[in-house]
Amino acid sequence: MDDELVILGSGGGRHHIRTQYRATAGVLYKFNDIQSHIDPGPGAIVRINQHKEDPVKTELFIVTHAHVDHYSDLSVIIESSREILHDGKYNYYKKGTLITTSEMFQYISDYHLNMLEEIVKFKQGDIFNYKGVEIKATKVVHSPKNEGFGIKFKLKNYSLAFTSDTMVYDDFSEEFSDVNILVLNLLRPNSIVCKRHLCTDEVMQYLNNIEPPLDGLIITHFGSYMDSPRSTKNYVPSQVKKLQENTNIKNIIAAEDGLKISIRELLK
Repeated sequence: MDDELVILGSGGGRHHIRTQYRATAGVLYKFNDIQSHIDPGPGAIVRINQHKEDPVKTELFIVTHAHVDHYSDLSVIIESSREILHDGKYNYYKKGTLITTSEMFQYISDYHLNMLEEIVKFKQGDIFNYKGVEIKATKVVHSPKNEGFGIKFKLKNYSLAFTSDTMVYDDFSEEFSDVNILVLNLLRPNSIVCKRHLCTDEVMQYLNNIEPPLDGLIITHFGSYMDSPRSTKNYVPSQVKKLQENTNIKNIIAAEDGLKISIRELLK
């Protein structure tokens, strides 16, 4: 099993968009010899090249909601996924599948949409089969003005989910009950609450209630209160320690820009 996560950006929110103190480029998820790019925010194409990844290999594009730190580089990533756009008669070559909310289509040009083989409008609870892998849209409670979803991949030997941006909700634990590895967007440390995102203290018990227990947890999408020139220190290491001491999860990893994570290692 050579499946892998590549953290192109461990930051989220407007302060990291502006400063790039932590990049806002999303995540490459490589599974079953498929390369997907999830939430390609500002700087995504720059970070792909910086970390010596190949955008031409990307065939699956996923945007979980229409906030700029999750979608701004989508068109760039779609166009960069091909070396040749069209033949000599300007017949454009179709490549790739886009999964996103219906709201997102106002932010993507027809020019780029027409480059794709398939476009899937996704909402919470929807299921799509991509080359034998079940992809499900999970519940989020985030913006009252924007559609959104998390995403769960069910593969032969394991399952992996991305929460996307969300608050906790009553059935949060049940939503991820069959997941081996969870990628958690954790904006703020300790008990610093943000009404549309997660902080460490409020999500810990929900993580403990996931059955069976997670094999691996990756925390990412850190905001300015977690680590930036605006915070008093880098709180990320202390949040990893707190989660290790207060949850039943075997492997906990903090995302860093450029970090490459082996799925095999997390499942040990």
